[in-house]
Amino acid sequence: MASTLTLTLSTADLSQLRWAVSPAWELLASIRTLTHPASHPIHMPWLSDHRHDQLLTGPGPSAAYDLTAAPTRHLPGFLAPSPLSPLTALDDELDEVRRTPAHVVRRDLAEVFGGELPVSLTRLVRAPHQEMETVVADLRRYWQRTLAPTWPRIRALLESDIHYRARSLTERGPAAMFADIHPDLTFDQATGTLRIARRRAAGLLHPHRSLEGRGLVLVPSAFAWPKLYIKTSAPWIPVIRYPVRGIGTLWESSAAAADSADLAPALGATRAMLLDLLETPAATLELANRTGLAPGGVSAHLHKLAQAGLVAPHRTGRIVLYARTARGEALYR
Repeated sequence: MASTLTLTLSTADLSQLRWAVSPAWELLASIRTLTHPASHPIHMPWLSDHRHDQLLTGPGPSAAYDLTAAPTRHLPGFLAPSPLSPLTALDDELDEVRRTPAHVVRRDLAEVFGGELPVSLTRLVRAPHQEMETVVADLRRYWQRTLAPTWPRIRALLESDIHYRARSLTERGPAAMFADIHPDLTFDQATGTLRIARRRAAGLLHPHRSLEGRGLVLVPSAFAWPKLYIKTSAPWIPVIRYPVRGIGTLWESSAAAADSADLAPALGATRAMLLDLLETPAATLELANRTGLAPGGVSAHLHKLAQAGLVAPHRTGRIVLYARTARGEALYR
C-alpha cells in the first residue's frame, strides 16, 4: 500500500531551490546497486565489470561494507551530506563525512541498526573519529577502482540534467518542473505543497513536514534509478535525489547512436549522430566519450551545427553544454 509524504515549501524555500551534483551519493548508491543487481538492469554493463569488487568480496566484514550495503531500510544520514553546488568534489564530501560529530554518528547508527549493530561497526560507536578515517579511506579506494574511470561521463550527464531542469523551472514553473522530474512528485503552487508518493507498504513516521525556510537541494543521480530518495532531517539542508534524465544512454557504446540515418545525407553521418545525441544537453567531453571521437573533432562538428542554427552552447558553471535549438528540434518532428 502506497503512502504519501508531503513537504511544505515556503516562498523562502522556493527562492533557495538549487541543484547540485554529489559524487559521494553516487558512490554510496553504486554500492547498493552492486548488492542488488537484479533491480538495476539499466546498469548491467557497469555491473558486469565491478560485481566482484573487493569491497563486496573481501575477506571478513568491513565497516565500510556494513555501513553502505548492509542497512535494509536507509543509509546513515552522515554518509551523504547535502551537496550545495554542481561543482561538488568527492574529496570535499568525504572530508565532511570524516568530520561528522561523534554524537551524530552514534545517533544515525542507532536509527538505522537499532539493537542489531554489525560487529564491524562497534569500533565506530566507541571511537567514531578514529574509525571514520578507515571507512573514508576504504570508500575512496572503492571510488578509484569503480567510478573514477567513468566519472567524467557520469558528471556530464548529471550537469546536462541540471541545465535542463533549471531551464524548465524558468520557462514552465515549479509545478511542471517537479512533475517532469519523477511521476511520484506533485507540486501544488497555490499551497506550496510538494506531494511525494511512497511505494513502501509501511506508513511514514512523519508524513507531513515543513522545510521551515531551509531551502531544498535537487540532486540528479545515475544510481538512484528508478527511485526517489528524500532527506529532510537536521542538521542537513533538505535534499531530493532523483533519477537523472537520459540514464538509458549512460553506458551506450559508440555504435548506439542510431536514429540519425535520415539526416546523415544532409548533415553528414557524424554531425547527424551528434545532433541526435543532443536530445539531452551534453558537454563536448561527454559526447566524445559516448561516440569514441576525439574531443577536438566533436568541438569542430558542434561549431558547424551551431553555425547552422541547429544547436547552441549554454554555460553551466565551468561547463559548456550544447543543446538543440528550436530549429534543431524541428528536424525530429
